[in-house]
Amino acid sequence: MANSSGQKVKFLYLIEYLTRNTDEYHPATSADIIGYLNEKGLLAERKAIYRDIASLQEAGYDIIKNSDGYYMGSRTFELAELKLLADAVSASKFISERKSIDLLKKLETLTGKYEARQLSRQVIVPDRVKTDNDKIFYTIDTIYKCISDNLMLSFQYEEWNIHKEKVLRHDGKIYCVSPGFLIRNDENYYLVAYDVESKDIRHYRVDKIVSASIVDSPREGLKALTSISKEEYAASHISMFSGEKITLSIKCPARLCGVVIDKFGSDIAIRPLTDEYIQARVEVAISPQLYGWLTGVGAVITAPSKEADNYKAYLQKQLDLCYT
Repeated sequence: MANSSGQKVKFLYLIEYLTRNTDEYHPATSADIIGYLNEKGLLAERKAIYRDIASLQEAGYDIIKNSDGYYMGSRTFELAELKLLADAVSASKFISERKSIDLLKKLETLTGKYEARQLSRQVIVPDRVKTDNDKIFYTIDTIYKCISDNLMLSFQYEEWNIHKEKVLRHDGKIYCVSPGFLIRNDENYYLVAYDVESKDIRHYRVDKIVSASIVDSPREGLKALTSISKEEYAASHISMFSGEKITLSIKCPARLCGVVIDKFGSDIAIRPLTDEYIQARVEVAISPQLYGWLTGVGAVITAPSKEADNYKAYLQKQLDLCYT
């Protein structure tokens, strides 16, 4: 006599077995299924297996039968979708190496064991240094809880010293902010928040936030936060470093037109200067990071003249640094 209490979970065992052990190229016979159920302490007959699988099919499970046996035809995620997610996890530098491995193992459980082998491949991304902060997921969760419950957030902020050690900024100062939203920019997550002390909008690298805690006090500065466009904020703060926002005219080779549009968006004004050069008008935050980006792509500032002179001074300083 079959174990009556175990029979109640037989359907769950059937789904588990077919999901993890079968696919189009690896069907399971009735004998395979019966053997698996026996290992679980359940007795099963061939006719009972037919009835159980028919019941699961009626319930909507895509269990397919061919000449060799049964297999799970489709799952919540297609293999191509899981490969895309696995690639994103492997390539994301804000996810630590250890957490990446954990997430990839969890993704593997969403498909059959044979297809899961294809998810273990590594995406090669040049110069991609992963974070060593495993707590970033819990930090993000705390931030979202603050936003959802309309509460303040406190934390400390880390930075590197010249000895390549992580130390707390400002001797361990406790920051208290009103979180607004998160932005992913240049492969990092940033928290955009209203800073209570400065009464201003600021942003913080999430992987540098430590000891994030919910403060039992309503969020402040909501009017300032809701007036911000996430897209405009991300676009105007190059590499997420603050600076004075201003409209610039930049000149670059015409072949870099696509690069400029990718960086600043398709709404910017662009006109040809010559057959070889174009001019674009962009609204951005002035910062050394902007200067570095312009230098890297071969663009220069042409107006306003004050900013053009500032950029020339930056380039001269870089040259002096190289040859002194």
